Amino acid sequence: MATGYPIAGPSRSSGNPMPFPAVKRAVERALVRSGLAGIAARHAGFRTLILAYHNIIPNEQSPAGDRSLHLPLDTFRRQLDALENTCQVIPLPDAFLPEVPAGRSRVVITFDDAYRGAVTCAVEELAQRGLAATIFVAPGLLGDQTLWWDEAGAGLPDGLDPKLREGALQGCRGEASEARRWLVQQGVVLRPELLPAARSAGVDELAHAVELHPGLKLGAHSWSHPNLAAVPNASLADEMRRPLEWLRAHFARATVPWLAYPYGLESPAVRRAAEVAGYVGGLRVSGGWLPRGAQPSFAIPRMNVPSGLSTDGFLLRVSGAFRP
Repeated sequence: MATGYPIAGPSRSSGNPMPFPAVKRAVERALVRSGLAGIAARHAGFRTLILAYHNIIPNEQSPAGDRSLHLPLDTFRRQLDALENTCQVIPLPDAFLPEVPAGRSRVVITFDDAYRGAVTCAVEELAQRGLAATIFVAPGLLGDQTLWWDEAGAGLPDGLDPKLREGALQGCRGEASEARRWLVQQGVVLRPELLPAARSAGVDELAHAVELHPGLKLGAHSWSHPNLAAVPNASLADEMRRPLEWLRAHFARATVPWLAYPYGLESPAVRRAAEVAGYVGGLRVSGGWLPRGAQPSFAIPRMNVPSGLSTDGFLLRVSGAFRP
C-alpha cells in the first residue's frame, strides 16, 4: 500500500461540512467541456505519466477498507476509456525508451499490493483492451490476507486519522503486527471482515492473471510491506532481495526488476539497497510527470489515482491540464 494522499493523510476540517466536492466536480466538468483537456494534451505532447492504482472492486461491492484505495470497476473503465481516447498506454520499461512523436502523451498503468480485485477485475478488463500493466507484489502478503490499513480504515469515511497513520508508519515501521498492536492500544477498532475482492490475491490467481494477459508484468513491492526507510539494514537487504528472487522463481517470464516503495517511503539508504539488490529502478507514489528524457532511477514519480477522483478530474490530470 502506498497511501493515496500525503503520508500525513487527508485533511480534516471542523464545523459544518461544505459541498466542496460537488463544486470541484462541477468546475472539472466545465473545464473538460471547454476543451481544456484536449488543448493541454496537445501542448504536453510526448510526455510520460506513470499511474499508481491499488485495487479495483466489483460494482456491486460496497466501499471497503481504506476507501481511497478501492475503485469501483465502472470508474476504472471510464478512466481507461479516457486513456485510450487521449494517450498511448505503454509497458513500464518502455517509459524510458526514446520518445517517438506520436501526437499523444504516454501513460503507464501500475498497481500496488496485489489485491484480489486488481489481479482479477482489473486484469480482465485490461486484457480485453490489450493494455499493458505492472502489478507490484509483496509475496509475504499474498494468500487471502487482509491488510492492516484496510482493517483500520474500514467503516471510516475519511480513513484512519492522519496522526495514527503516521504513528503506524514511523513508530511501528509500517510492520503489520506492530501496527495492529499499536493501533488497538490507541483505541482503533480493527475490522478484518472484508469481502474477497478487498483482500490479497493468491499465487494461483496471480498465475491465472499472467496467463490471461501477456501484457501483464510483475514487479516487487518488498517482501512484507514495511516502511523501508525505517527498518534495520539487515532487514532492509532481505526485504529487497527476497521478493525479486521469489518472483523470478515463480513468474520468470512476467517479472520485471522494478521496485515500488511500500507507502511511497524511501531514503538514500533504501535507494542504494535497491540498486545493490539488482533492481533497475524504484517508484514513488507521487510526483507527477516524468521529466523529458528521463532515465531509470530510484526516485521515479507516479500519479496516484484515489477512488474519489472524478472521471473529469482524471482526464484533466492525465492530459496535463492539472498537476497530478
